[in-house]
Amino acid sequence: MTRVALLALLLLGACDKPAPEDCKKALLNMQHLMGTEDLNAAGNGELDSEVRRCQGESSKEAVACAVKATSMAELKRCAFYHVPDNTGSGSSGSGK
Repeated sequence: MTRVALLALLLLGACDKPAPEDCKKALLNMQHLMGTEDLNAAGNGELDSEVRRCQGESSKEAVACAVKATSMAELKRCAFYHVPDNTGSGSSGSGK
C-alpha cells in the first residue's frame, strides 16, 4: 500500500510540471522583456539548461504567467520570476 501512495504522490507532483516548450516560451519572453534576447542568440546551451531548471523548479501556473507577461511589472508578479529587493537595506557590501 505504501508503494501505491508514493507513486500517487509522485504522479500528482509531476502533473504540475511545465512542458519544455512552455518553459522555453517563458524564458524567451523574459529575455525579451528584459531586453537581453540578443545576448544569447548565438548559442542555446545556456537556454537548454535554464529550460531544464524551469521544469524542475517551476509550476505550470508560474510558467503560464511568465509567458503572458507583457511588462516587467507583470513578470515580477509571477512566481516564475524572483528579483531581490534592493530598497535600501543599509548594507553597503563592504563588510563593515
